[in-house]
Amino acid sequence: MVELHPMLFCASAVFLVLWQYFSGKPIGKIFAPLFYISILGFAVSFLWQPSAMADTGPKLILQLLFIGVTSLLTRQLKDNPIALLITLSVIVILTMLFVKWDSNREEPLIPLAENGELIIELKEGVQTDDLYTILGAPVSRAFYPADADVTTLDNYLIIDAPNTQDGLSDLIRKLKSMDMVNYIEYNEVIQLPEEVAVVPTKISKNLGVNDPDIKEQWGLAKLNLEEFHASLKDVKPKKKALIAILDTGVDAKHEDIKANYKSIKSKHDNDTHRHGTHCAGIAAAVTNNKKGIASLSPNGKFVEVASVKVLSGFGGGTQSGIIAGMIEAADAGADVISMSLGGRTNDKAMKAYSDAVKYCNKKGAIVVVAAGNNNINANLFAPANTPGVITVSAVDQFLNKAKFSNTTQDIEMAVSAPGVDIYSTLPNNKYGPLSGTSMSTPYVAGLVGIMKSINPELTTQEVFTILNDNGQATQDANKIGRLIQPKKAIDSIDK
Repeated sequence: MVELHPMLFCASAVFLVLWQYFSGKPIGKIFAPLFYISILGFAVSFLWQPSAMADTGPKLILQLLFIGVTSLLTRQLKDNPIALLITLSVIVILTMLFVKWDSNREEPLIPLAENGELIIELKEGVQTDDLYTILGAPVSRAFYPADADVTTLDNYLIIDAPNTQDGLSDLIRKLKSMDMVNYIEYNEVIQLPEEVAVVPTKISKNLGVNDPDIKEQWGLAKLNLEEFHASLKDVKPKKKALIAILDTGVDAKHEDIKANYKSIKSKHDNDTHRHGTHCAGIAAAVTNNKKGIASLSPNGKFVEVASVKVLSGFGGGTQSGIIAGMIEAADAGADVISMSLGGRTNDKAMKAYSDAVKYCNKKGAIVVVAAGNNNINANLFAPANTPGVITVSAVDQFLNKAKFSNTTQDIEMAVSAPGVDIYSTLPNNKYGPLSGTSMSTPYVAGLVGIMKSINPELTTQEVFTILNDNGQATQDANKIGRLIQPKKAIDSIDK
């Protein structure tokens, strides 16, 4: 529908001109209904666009103004065909110039990193020594992958642009003219959505575990925890899989996490926010320790959890920082990288994220990402829209799509998991409920970790196929993917 929008706009203008010019004549009756049909289609195509009104509203106003002015001039000048032709020609030329200007503008809608607004990829073998002199802007290497031979991530640079819109635009035009530059994209700011504390939904069963707060964990009840744990009783994992939580950090000393925690670097082992610790508990809280909550992992044999801090204590970060975190996690041996983060993006295709996912896959890691909480199409969100990731939407207690959850019908690999009123760990040995696709993502990451512990050779595509083929087709599955079914997934693995 988005592609039809400009076509229907042009059709509306043409049919309106013909209707006004031939008004009072029999042929004019033909163009009137055609105009109404096309303008209705134009309106519907605009409403169906997933972009927010703040993004597309000004363009809509200009388009409607164009149609209105064209109609008025046609009515006034229809008795003077030459004047009408000249006037319409001028309008068309001005419109084309405006479209060209608008398409060339470099005015990002999403905020950019204050110190390093652009990420560029240089062509292989290019020397960067003189780049600062050429650009007149600070340049630094963006990423340091341990296995540089299997990726082009070591060719990426971060450029600190001038602090004006004109300066940024001039720099982008200069970069586009340079043969050494292979790709340019914005280094966007990522900000976690405002958290909403909620009252958890209680259950009456203990689900076969002795963790006292299991009564608060409806999500595990819906995922048939007791049956799942029973199916793992005689399964011997080939390794202990490492789940890396890329977030605000994790409270490594939490009573319900520390026995399952592995430190990558000490700077990641604290959480002044709480988002990362909450996600870590969902993915791999210690089960059957008579403390707090349980997780899908029945004991410490299957998975352990680590932290890579890519977001600040205020929940903010940058695209380059997140990608650097992905590389760090992959180089540290992560089997699963769980990313409960992301946001709207300026760029339809973000090559840096894509190259990072490929690198993680080559290192043996599966990347699991939150779909987002804006109730729109996740193909507008990064890294949820990145090829090669498993994107996770949220369901509520009734297994319906959570009201806030983005949809994933246009995402390559998508599943769903519980994401409303999810009770989990918080810093300083505390617990509490939160909602979001941020909460549904570590459910999937935890399950994928167990799958990788049983069969370390599983690829992302193989894992997704298992989750999808064995998932529950809920009422909204066509919008958000199938609900994960842990026992069926494990039963389908070659052990």
